Amino acid sequence: MRGGPGPDRPADEGRGGPVTADPRRQHLHGVAIPSLDAGTVFDVTVEDGVFSRIEPSGGRSGGETELWPGYTETHAHVSLPANWDDTADDPRIVALQYVYHGVTHVVDMFGFPLVADAWAAGREASTVPYPEIVHCGYAVTAMTNAAGLTGHGVEFPAPVHMIATETDLEHAIRSNVERGGTFLKVMFTDGTEQPDSPVKFSRLSRRVLEFSARIAAERGITAVIDCNTLQETRWAYECGFRLFAHSVRDRTLDAADWKEFEGARFVSTLAGLRPMIMTGEEFRAEYGREGFAETQDIRNLEFAQGIEKPYGIEFGCQETRTAALADMRRNALATLREGKLLIGTDSGNTGAYHGYSFLSELDLLRGDDASLEERLRHQATIGGRRYFDELSGDTRDAHPLSAGETATYNLHAPGRPLSALPLQTVVRGVPIDRQAVARTIAGLRAAGTDPEGEL
Repeated sequence: MRGGPGPDRPADEGRGGPVTADPRRQHLHGVAIPSLDAGTVFDVTVEDGVFSRIEPSGGRSGGETELWPGYTETHAHVSLPANWDDTADDPRIVALQYVYHGVTHVVDMFGFPLVADAWAAGREASTVPYPEIVHCGYAVTAMTNAAGLTGHGVEFPAPVHMIATETDLEHAIRSNVERGGTFLKVMFTDGTEQPDSPVKFSRLSRRVLEFSARIAAERGITAVIDCNTLQETRWAYECGFRLFAHSVRDRTLDAADWKEFEGARFVSTLAGLRPMIMTGEEFRAEYGREGFAETQDIRNLEFAQGIEKPYGIEFGCQETRTAALADMRRNALATLREGKLLIGTDSGNTGAYHGYSFLSELDLLRGDDASLEERLRHQATIGGRRYFDELSGDTRDAHPLSAGETATYNLHAPGRPLSALPLQTVVRGVPIDRQAVARTIAGLRAAGTDPEGEL
């Protein structure tokens, strides 16, 4: 392992350490902080969980351990089942899966109120710090489908607010605020991915779309819209939406298209789509990275051993899903170049695992282009954290690596794959012991993961 120590050991004196034994005071010597100055190394002091000193101490010579903010997952579904047997992990396990992989902030896009009480109880009892989380409460969606019979919400294992009038939306906003939601999630897509592909879901009318954007703006509420196609994105943008929960997936946008979306931001979510088109060999490689066996239900690996052909082939959508994934990646990279990409995974989709899939997402975006690495790391940390703060209502616009800010960060070794675990993860000044986290997860699974039990 180049450039630093292993994932469960503090960095040494010459490579970013040590993290001292005193939990109230830690020192990092000679670490690189590329988001502050790419050519400088810094000495860093943490006291009582807060950065008290970040000072330049010399020039970079190469190979120094890099300090970045913790990762922010910008599109999660904490209460949905990622496992292949359609079971959902205990929220205490989900929280630990995130911090194990260096994800310290989570934007939950649907369903968190279902597990909020169990999450809070687990956090209170846990000796391991949980990730910070913001959520939308319940999403809003169409009241009826194309036949006028059922709403979008019936297709999901969690309640949504189905809206047809402004009063409906006002009620949804009040309910979400009461459940701790800090932003509005609007589900607009009809579920198509390519031209002429089947319509899967109901979709908001243009009128409902317009008043949803207007009322959110009037109330000072950030609104995020879930849509897939170029046409859907155009309609939503014209109605006032600027935050999109996915990249466009039915076409690679050209320069003229991008001119239509000035100021818009998009979430990547490649990891949520890819499992549908993966071969058994690809599954085995994907599930063979460090951290999978330690944090995920090992039955998923056993299941993958028996996959003979991609599910896209079995269900007749391999070509459209493969094309959609390619379009999403190209569109995501276009927004990366403009600094408008938010990195998220759609975790909670089958095969898109909490924490683990975030590191997969970085590799999927990078592909074979090593020149993308620093920009991806920046958007996964600085960009993601600022988005998290925006959704939570924090308007200070403070750099997360500055004196007075909470000491939540990852240490990375240069040259390691983006999908590699950080050398060290620290959450609110507390170093994460990954081996202890893995043991706790195993214990929760063995105990049947009773959400009312103690961690």
